[in-house]
Amino acid sequence: MRIGINPDRDRAFSEKWQQFLVEQGVEAVLLDLLAPDAIEQARSCDGVMWRWFHIQDDKQSAKVILQAIESCLNLPVFPSIATSWHFDDKVAQTYLLDALGAPQPQAWVWWEKERAVEWAKSADYPVIFKLATGAGSSNVLKLESAAEAEEIIELMFGRGTFPMTMNEYRPSFLPKTRRQAKERVRRFIDAARHVVTGEFPALPDQWWKPEKGYAFFQEFLPHNEFDTRVTVIGDRAFAFRRMNRPGDFRASGSGNIDWSPEAIDPACLEIALEVSSKANFQTMAYDFLYKDGKPVICEISYTFIDAAVHKCPGHWDRDLKWHEGQMWPQQAQVEDFIAEVAKRGNAGSANGAAGSAKG
Repeated sequence: MRIGINPDRDRAFSEKWQQFLVEQGVEAVLLDLLAPDAIEQARSCDGVMWRWFHIQDDKQSAKVILQAIESCLNLPVFPSIATSWHFDDKVAQTYLLDALGAPQPQAWVWWEKERAVEWAKSADYPVIFKLATGAGSSNVLKLESAAEAEEIIELMFGRGTFPMTMNEYRPSFLPKTRRQAKERVRRFIDAARHVVTGEFPALPDQWWKPEKGYAFFQEFLPHNEFDTRVTVIGDRAFAFRRMNRPGDFRASGSGNIDWSPEAIDPACLEIALEVSSKANFQTMAYDFLYKDGKPVICEISYTFIDAAVHKCPGHWDRDLKWHEGQMWPQQAQVEDFIAEVAKRGNAGSANGAAGSAKG
């Protein structure tokens, strides 16, 4: 068996994948799937793994390349299309969870400005506004009135906005570092050049596409002092609680984590395992809040910080039986992917033999 790995940017996943594959006696080769011969490289493998992130460079390359490999070469890939097509897209996740019948907060996705404005006039406030993209509580706002909602709607159906620019944790007006000061001077010069010559200002190294043409709102769920993160890998469920930031309603990215297994609501585990099974996810992290005392899924993500999962003292299986002992998520992903590749290979051999017999 030969598994190809495209290194991720910080190599947090690719290096551990390689380590665990070698320990399992599997040949692991590093690929460069950004090269022109990406498909030919993939042809030499029995499966391909590539942990891509939510930055725009990854989203516009990895997603389409892996889809071509999985769909046209019929090779197992990680993440699969089913696992990743909705990654870093909260609007897509809302439709997906609705189609699966999974519990989630009431949500409103508006594709037309007039309908959005009409809704805003009679909505119950506060409500939560989210951009489709973003992690760590970025691009999430709590709106207290129709006026605030209509201002956001005007923005989203007007000039639009860039991700990572619209919550309270953005830098203050005065730059805090020399680097920030230099960046603002550069942006001012670029803007002036645009006014004079019409030349579009240069995007930064970590760039984002503008978001516009939609407005996405969720109901606000009060009295949630934490969220519950359940990470499902195959039939394993790892879980911990994340406490809100002081004086804030958001927990994602707070870094204040409780890994106590006894604090985890079994209902969250059951829902996460069921959704992963229904949707055929290889791996998925679920963020749960409570609505009327029952857990609902606010967001999902196929990738996550590996160290937070590794710090879990154990995991639950599909029958909610506890298995003591820490485990790197990459080990679980490798074990499952080896099994998937082996199964696909056996099926391919069987189909080939059947075809030969018919011939």
